Amino acid sequence: MARMYPPKLPADASSSERPVYGALEQLPDPWRVFYSVAWQSLRNGRQGDGEADFVLVHPSHGLIVIEAKGGTITIKDGEWFTSGKGGLFRIDPFEQAVSSKHALMTYLRDTIPDLPWVESGHAVWFPEITVDGNLSAAAPDELILDRTDLRRPVAAVNDVVNRWGLHKTIGEDALEAITQHLAPTVTIRHTLADDVAEVKARQIELTETQRLALAGLARMRRVLVYGGAGTGKTVLAEERARRLSGDGFRVVLVCFNRPLGDALAAEFADNDLVTAGSFHEQARRWIEEAGLSFPDDIEQGWWDDPAGELLLEAFTRGEFRTDAVIIDEGQDFDDSWFMALEAALAEPSEGLFLVFADPHQAIYREGWEPPFNTVQYNLDLNCRNTNQIAAVVARIYGDDLPSRGTDGPEPQFLSIESPEGVRKALGRALHPLINEGNLATSDVVVLTQKRATKDALIEVSVAGVTLEAIEERTDGVAIETIHRYKGLEAAAAVVILERLEKDRDRALAYIGLSRPRVQLVVIGPPAVGETLGF
Repeated sequence: MARMYPPKLPADASSSERPVYGALEQLPDPWRVFYSVAWQSLRNGRQGDGEADFVLVHPSHGLIVIEAKGGTITIKDGEWFTSGKGGLFRIDPFEQAVSSKHALMTYLRDTIPDLPWVESGHAVWFPEITVDGNLSAAAPDELILDRTDLRRPVAAVNDVVNRWGLHKTIGEDALEAITQHLAPTVTIRHTLADDVAEVKARQIELTETQRLALAGLARMRRVLVYGGAGTGKTVLAEERARRLSGDGFRVVLVCFNRPLGDALAAEFADNDLVTAGSFHEQARRWIEEAGLSFPDDIEQGWWDDPAGELLLEAFTRGEFRTDAVIIDEGQDFDDSWFMALEAALAEPSEGLFLVFADPHQAIYREGWEPPFNTVQYNLDLNCRNTNQIAAVVARIYGDDLPSRGTDGPEPQFLSIESPEGVRKALGRALHPLINEGNLATSDVVVLTQKRATKDALIEVSVAGVTLEAIEERTDGVAIETIHRYKGLEAAAAVVILERLEKDRDRALAYIGLSRPRVQLVVIGPPAVGETLGF
């Protein structure tokens, strides 16, 4: 049987596409069938989109674009019409198939280095009607597939192959390269410590909700992606930036938190098309590059409207432009920042503007609202935390448990009666992880609810290791406040929570407890343990 991408037809497939998908499944190996292919490319220096219902690829027969059209077809005075539930519509499916074929081949040649010549053809499938003979000069019988061909898909596709003379071998490398572009596979590799005594390496593939989100991101200009902690928002933001830059787009990828911004900047340090980092760092650079004065003494309130207005002026005066803006931690961005970043788009009406957000993590903007009304995607599968950690996190807001099906060690709670007990509790937490469980110090992080707690513990030695500031960590265990560690993760985390009384306390607990992938240890007074269900 053919290899299908995706392997299961999505629930929102149209009634005309469903029978065609089922018929194409019957093609023999090594046919590869790609359903609902979308791409974005630069055409003559401008952004352009393309989409095809089905794309067939074979190592000996090149590529075939098939458009599936439902309803009744009428040709009057050379014009095509299709009738369906919504009425009568003017459309030329063969013109659409030809346009998609040429655009797709251009996209593949532009984005795959050293791609050999790939022969290509097109056809149109009318699964709901029977067609006898040619429909027009551009629609010969061999390129028309109808209801009867649903019972003979192999012969029907062979007719298309022979009509176009598709018999040139393209090779396995080219086949794999085309497959990667039409149906990219993204694998997130995590090295996890299990129990603490055994370290496993395993792969976590993108969930179905993430696949749908990525497919949607390839079609929309304005997209808002909601997702709870651990659902892969940052991973998707990075992957979208990577794919866009791979297709020749200039990309801005910014977040709120400085440590996460530093990690993003390091990830794209060798990519000249991606400008990545924290909003604050990038805003300073853009403002100064535009010849404007950046304030010497900045009060916290300046980063609201004044910063956005100054950055907007910088983009108006300066030469910096981008094709796409991707924002992680969008719930922490001021409205004026969104407006300013839109001004950086070379083509505001055509440029891409993608926002990833989690209202539960809005610790800087109370009552956050999205910057625009647009298509929204919801990521509902926790692909970072074990089920045991996810259950603790879900209890903070009474959320439904986003089960991932991966079990791990039970989270632990170490009760303290006073702040003075924190250091002793840290020793009880870190010793099993590092000295008994053989975790590397780089796999463990200590997170604090209060900055004063972090400052008091820096350079303190417990369980034979030293607690070090995250920016200056050498061989010790990193310690950081929860709010500055937002967006990052570790194999194991020790989280110090002094209280869980206010909304901000709960938001910080939600962020901190969701940082570890495998092992969570919480230190706090008994009331915190009771609230968290320990």
